[in-house]
Amino acid sequence: MSYRLPPLNWIRAFEASARHSSFAAAARELNLTATAISHQIRSLEQQIGHPLFERRARSVRLTGMGASYLPEVREALERLSATTVKLFGLGTGSVLTVSAPLSFVALFLAPRIAKFQALYPQIPIQLYSLVWADALADETTDLDIRFGSGKWPGYSAERLMQDHSVIVIQRSLAEKCKRDASKLRDVVANSALIHIVGYEDHWKKAFEILGLADPSIPRSLRVDNSLAALTLVANGAGAAIVLRSHAVEAAKTLPLAMPFDFPLPIEEAHYLLTPHKRKIAKPEMVLFRSWLIDQMQSI
Repeated sequence: MSYRLPPLNWIRAFEASARHSSFAAAARELNLTATAISHQIRSLEQQIGHPLFERRARSVRLTGMGASYLPEVREALERLSATTVKLFGLGTGSVLTVSAPLSFVALFLAPRIAKFQALYPQIPIQLYSLVWADALADETTDLDIRFGSGKWPGYSAERLMQDHSVIVIQRSLAEKCKRDASKLRDVVANSALIHIVGYEDHWKKAFEILGLADPSIPRSLRVDNSLAALTLVANGAGAAIVLRSHAVEAAKTLPLAMPFDFPLPIEEAHYLLTPHKRKIAKPEMVLFRSWLIDQMQSI
């Protein structure tokens, strides 16, 4: 089969020029002259029959065709790089830095990360935990996972997983419920209601869904992450509402129960953030993203 492909150096010149909006900056990155970059871009445009850039005095801007071409070019380069590393290793990979919400790190990534290490032992990993969804991104982070609405200025957001919330109680109390949601008031009557900061209305919504009167329970606790909430529940401090995936994982090692079958819908989800002006993703990032999506689909 004959592939109608332009030379790889032309493609790299196009991607770097698009990212920097400058032939000169692309030339510095690729150790070429600006004239060489301009010549490669012109050759690429002639081969495909479309202008890719609007030339300006001190910069360049993608045409409509160039803007459409760029995402496919980036994905192809990233896949080629990732596949090369996946099949041939090419020595020790560069350190992969992943930041994510604290509870996601502890209750989703930590129990599964050994599987990734078994597949790619040459890739060192650094995991960083976040508490607040609006924390400033660190430029050294390769993969930035956030929980929220999907809107972060300066970033595109790819939804990774949509989950729902569940009520979690101490396992010793589960027998009192008999999976009868109408008994929720009785179960939590002598417990504190544990609230996750930012989601204090979840308990009210839960009682509304069940058609029960809003509980007048004087005691309450507020925490800033689900891991803390689940630990409090396990130690008899109250009842909490958390993401189902977090509750299922925590219940493997803590005395927790989810005695009610009804889900509590939640608008927020986990997203993978990508800066609008990103560089080509290094192969370790592409491999981890692909593995992460596979793990989420298997839940």
